[in-house]
Amino acid sequence: MKLWQKIFLYTLILVMLAVSMTSILLLKNSFSFALNQKKQSVYSEHEFLVTSFKSMMVTERLKENAIVLEEKALKKFMEETFGKNTEGNGILFCNAKNEQVYSNREIFVPTGLLEAVKETGKSYMQVDGHQLYTASAESLEGKTYYVVTENDISDVMEIHENMLWQIQAISMACAVVIALILLVVVKMLLHPLKKINEGTRSIAQGNYQERIPERGHDELTELARNMNRMAESVETNVRALEHVAEDRKHFIDNLSHEMKTPLTSILGFSDLLQIKKDITEESRIEYAGIIKSEATRMRTLSGKLMELITVGETNLDWKEEDMQGLFGEIGTSLKVVTDKKGIELSCESEPGSLWADRELIKSLLYNLVDNAIKASGAGSKIRVTGRFADGQFLVEVSDEGVGIPGEEIEKITQAFYMVDKARSRANGGAGLGLALCKEIVSLHQGTMEFESRQGEGTRVLISMKGGCKDAEDV
Repeated sequence: MKLWQKIFLYTLILVMLAVSMTSILLLKNSFSFALNQKKQSVYSEHEFLVTSFKSMMVTERLKENAIVLEEKALKKFMEETFGKNTEGNGILFCNAKNEQVYSNREIFVPTGLLEAVKETGKSYMQVDGHQLYTASAESLEGKTYYVVTENDISDVMEIHENMLWQIQAISMACAVVIALILLVVVKMLLHPLKKINEGTRSIAQGNYQERIPERGHDELTELARNMNRMAESVETNVRALEHVAEDRKHFIDNLSHEMKTPLTSILGFSDLLQIKKDITEESRIEYAGIIKSEATRMRTLSGKLMELITVGETNLDWKEEDMQGLFGEIGTSLKVVTDKKGIELSCESEPGSLWADRELIKSLLYNLVDNAIKASGAGSKIRVTGRFADGQFLVEVSDEGVGIPGEEIEKITQAFYMVDKARSRANGGAGLGLALCKEIVSLHQGTMEFESRQGEGTRVLISMKGGCKDAEDV
């Protein structure tokens, strides 16, 4: 059974029970009120009848000139007074032994009626079918007699039965009307749930871009909103996984290609050295140089690759590092390389400290400066500066090299991506340096941006959280 059917059925049952119980209680109270009024009227008639009979009996005693009437004379007087009455109210006289003395018609006294009068000594009334019986103990001519009157209450019972039938008919009509209204209301209220069900089914089938309509401010709207958020999160995660899978495929493809080229060269020239018997010294040196160059390139590639893979997995050594001293150390070690190429290098930082891993920061700057050196020619300048601002440590690396085309900037941090492959490979590059820099900056909760124009140079802007400038320089 579906939810809307359960809600409809249970609600209808509860409403009908409430209506029926209310109607029954009202009918019961109405019937009790009418019956009590009838009882009061009948009791008054009973008392009036008994009182009148006693008065008439006194008159009869005087007429007979007797102190008391004998039972036979009393019975005769009862017959003369009440006669025989097949219609209307009945009356019955019994002696103390429950023996019938007189009855104006055949009356079946309900069981327990006279016993109740004997026990209480008071008048007692009892309903049996459509008849109301009233009994009382009366002292007549020195003896106790029980007087029972029978009154027809068919009018009250018929009214009660008619009202009961009317209530049943009205209840059925109300049930039909309420059922129709309830069906429409339940369908309308649960319509958003149907939309949510259809939406979740579509999302479960892989349509992650599906969104459920949000209308109103009730719980179902909140559920729809949460389902949309979940679908959005799932869609984002799926796209991220697809992107990771695609990047991994490109990474593997590029790695295979990069490894294949030097291996082919090494194997080829090794075969030449092994097969060729009359090889000249000049050729041997040339072949050995190529093998060494390609082997060095493979060593660089494997080293960069291992560094990139393990950068986020190794236990990092976080410390408060002196940035001015670290920049000075990096500048000194790189100056030897730049001087050989005729490039002017400046590497300076404001005094202050940053919570960082020393070796990763050194690797970051080495790779950025190494890229700048490869892109620059003799007589150009490379500037590396560090400063503190608004709780951030800002690093800027700028060169006057060949620059990067605008459409390539977003791709340069991808592993194995090289703007100028020929020049990069000639300089021993593998396209992993900037990918490694991106990972290092991410580990330090920072951001890295590139600004470049072809023929004018490139500027790398890095911002890392934290950092504290020395107090004496504030």
